[in-house]
Amino acid sequence: MRKRIGFVSNSSSSSFIISNKSDKDLTLLDFVKENPQIVEEWNDNYDKNNTFDELLKSAEENNFTFDANSEDNYDFGDDSGTVIGRMFDYILRDGGESESFKWSFNRYNR
Repeated sequence: MRKRIGFVSNSSSSSFIISNKSDKDLTLLDFVKENPQIVEEWNDNYDKNNTFDELLKSAEENNFTFDANSEDNYDFGDDSGTVIGRMFDYILRDGGESESFKWSFNRYNR
């Protein structure tokens, strides 16, 4: 499945494979709550003015479900998109893993 988050048609975005490793359905909000380091990494490397509350709010506004034991493709947009799209577009590129999720860079879209 492919989902676009914070994508603007004339903007760039990055595509990621995100896996829900758990045996229960989880949401984008669950992903953000489990990975608060995303805001720290963003603020350390890019824009020092974003807060975890802003990322949570953006996740609530763009919330969707990761099915249990699934692996799907997601596009997150750059600074023309949402807070979550902007942060994820850059921070998820190095790949990573948390208790319930695993993610990796798939491709850059223009």
